[in-house]
Amino acid sequence: MSATVVKGLDKNGRRISSMDFEAMVRAAAETNNTIQVESMGQHNLGIRLQHADGLSISVSGPTGQRLGCMGLPGTTITCNGAASDDVGYLNIGAEITVLGDATNGVCNAMANGKVYIAGSIGARGLTMTKWNPDYEKPELWVLGSTGDSFAEFNCGGIGVVCGVEAKNPQNVTGYRPCVGMVGGTIFFRGETDDSYSRNNARLAAPTDEQWQWLEENMPVYLAKISREDLKSSLLIRDEWQVLNTVSPQERALIFSGPMPMAEFRNKHWNHAFGGGDPLRDLAPGLDRSPIGTIPTGSMRRKKPFWANRESAAPCTYYCPVHIPTVDRLRLIREGQVDEAYEMLLHYTPLPASICGSVCPNLCMENCSRQEVDDSIEVQVLGRSVGSAKSPEVAASLGKKVAIVGGGPAGMNAAWQLALAGIDAHIFEKDEFIGGKLAQVIPWERLSQAIWDQEIKRFLETPNIHTNLGVDMNKETFAKLKEDFDYVIVAVGTHEPRKIPFPGHETVIPALDFLKRAKSSSPDKVGKEVVIIGAGNVGCDVACEAYRLGAEKVTLVDIQKPLAFGKEKDAAEALGAEFRWPVMTKEVTSDGLVMDTGEVIPAQTVIISIGDVPELKFLPDSIETLTVGGAAWMKTNKAHLTTDSKVLAIGDVERPGLATNALGAGKTAAEYIIAQFKGEEWKPFTKEVITQKALTITHYTPDVNHEHSQGDSADRCLSCASCRDCHLCETICPEGAISRRELKFPHSKGYESGLAATYEYVSDDNKCIACGFCADTCPCGIWVMQPF
Repeated sequence: MSATVVKGLDKNGRRISSMDFEAMVRAAAETNNTIQVESMGQHNLGIRLQHADGLSISVSGPTGQRLGCMGLPGTTITCNGAASDDVGYLNIGAEITVLGDATNGVCNAMANGKVYIAGSIGARGLTMTKWNPDYEKPELWVLGSTGDSFAEFNCGGIGVVCGVEAKNPQNVTGYRPCVGMVGGTIFFRGETDDSYSRNNARLAAPTDEQWQWLEENMPVYLAKISREDLKSSLLIRDEWQVLNTVSPQERALIFSGPMPMAEFRNKHWNHAFGGGDPLRDLAPGLDRSPIGTIPTGSMRRKKPFWANRESAAPCTYYCPVHIPTVDRLRLIREGQVDEAYEMLLHYTPLPASICGSVCPNLCMENCSRQEVDDSIEVQVLGRSVGSAKSPEVAASLGKKVAIVGGGPAGMNAAWQLALAGIDAHIFEKDEFIGGKLAQVIPWERLSQAIWDQEIKRFLETPNIHTNLGVDMNKETFAKLKEDFDYVIVAVGTHEPRKIPFPGHETVIPALDFLKRAKSSSPDKVGKEVVIIGAGNVGCDVACEAYRLGAEKVTLVDIQKPLAFGKEKDAAEALGAEFRWPVMTKEVTSDGLVMDTGEVIPAQTVIISIGDVPELKFLPDSIETLTVGGAAWMKTNKAHLTTDSKVLAIGDVERPGLATNALGAGKTAAEYIIAQFKGEEWKPFTKEVITQKALTITHYTPDVNHEHSQGDSADRCLSCASCRDCHLCETICPEGAISRRELKFPHSKGYESGLAATYEYVSDDNKCIACGFCADTCPCGIWVMQPF
């Protein structure tokens, strides 16, 4: 997907106010997770922004105050130049990179996240930071030097000052750093004027642990600011010093008077009482040795909690459909392969086509097994279900739902409804279902045999009815609302975006090109092809152009290409060339003319900068949201529109992956099913389990493993889901933990509908809160909670 560009000047060349500009950036973040901001000094860029798939913001032009203010986790902000005051002010998780200098107040009151500065900063950087021990410490990295009052009232932040091309090389940490500092660490390289607060900070050489941290994190920082060339010169241990926080106990001794307590004890107390015990002369035979205390019961500060399935495994959390892969692999491990297949088919009708071929597999990208060797091969698991039978459908509920659009979103909505006993009627404009998957994805990436097999299974499932060649208009849509209990809009985006440069009428939209490429009458392309837009769709276009006879294909973009993964690899393997930044001036019979005057020769020019929905059939009662000149349907978490009988799913809400469309279809169907049954609809709300909660030291790396179902099942770490390994029961020194069978198995927390047959419990009267169970649990199930 191409980045959404938000410009700081209106069409008349006038500067947009900071308030209006902030609203424009916020609106862009609701529909796209990649934003290019062309600033004209506006403030609050990136404030409180977040996107479910992670958010990337690139800022160019003059930047105002409070860049990344209140930044949220998962958001990455890159300023391609200098920045004004208060970068990262109140930041609570964003990663902010400034490729230049920053002025005063950098990281003021920051509580989480990381800020990387490629130059120097002004006064009062890293002031009043906060640190919650449940999260990572906030970090500030500065290549040059800092201004005065650095780390003032620092409460936990880590500062790294590299002293490279410093503004003040005689004093890289500025005048009077660390005043009032009560937590955190300052690493610095270079000279200091010794004005740091000795009541709050202690100068020392880095310890082994501190140097290891710096060695591990320095390459990450240098990569962020594109200065990897400095790695060898910056990682010389003797050149670094550390300002460590003076602890409250040390500070108390500083102010305790002219004689420290330790000195008073040795010189006076011990001499006066012959060893320090004032009662020895009253009870000379009394045993005065310390009595050890091991707390149990209510005397404990914490107690263990068996948090089985309270969190989500990364594979489930990051999958837009929230497929419980841990359950699937457990069933395979237990020999219940058919049950594993059936479970997966309750989440998607297209596991082999999408999970096995098309999806970039966010589950694999975030698999915890990567910390041991490499991730579970989910594509193999998906493809194995291609020939499995449909699950049994439930008894009829006597309800029917219309679905406008037969792409992956509409198909999964129909599938979920049909399995629940609801008649699902698909109304598709094309002569076949499948949407863009069937229309434009090259068969080289999506096996036609697998696709045909899964479509056959889908169409043969009871309660699913397809109506092809239906051209939707206002009258037809109104009739659907009248005849059906609910209507789901899933028409996708099939209207190509256009740029009105001279010659644009001769340019072929990527969607049209790909559709014809899969038909019996593909376009003739010539020997040289230029593609405007270097995303993954552009890569698919490039591959098809080569297949149709092109000898040289050039993909151009105004920014660094967003293409990634197997699509980009396939295009490059065929010889495709990527060029950026390229601004198109016009297209002529000779090819694409850049704004520099250079001509890139081409007989065919194709544009691939995204598509938008075509929603003329909607009634005025349904609200839409205009972003980037296109109307998108406005929905809530259940995908319900402003009309209580109409839901919208997939790309009509916001562009996304095929799996995003599948997930939206499932969620919308679950909402409708809950309404029909009179039940409360509950969205997926589990938080992902943290990597540090798992104990991966139990696992031995296996770099030569097979990519098979059985191998994947054995290698799965079973994150957040008890694997019944008995380690906690075995390691407990007091025998407080025991396993017990459940008399009445329950399905709490089991997204797949499977029942839990056992649980582990801890006896409060035996438990001493040592935490061994939490430290050894490989799945992160046992956690220590306040009593």
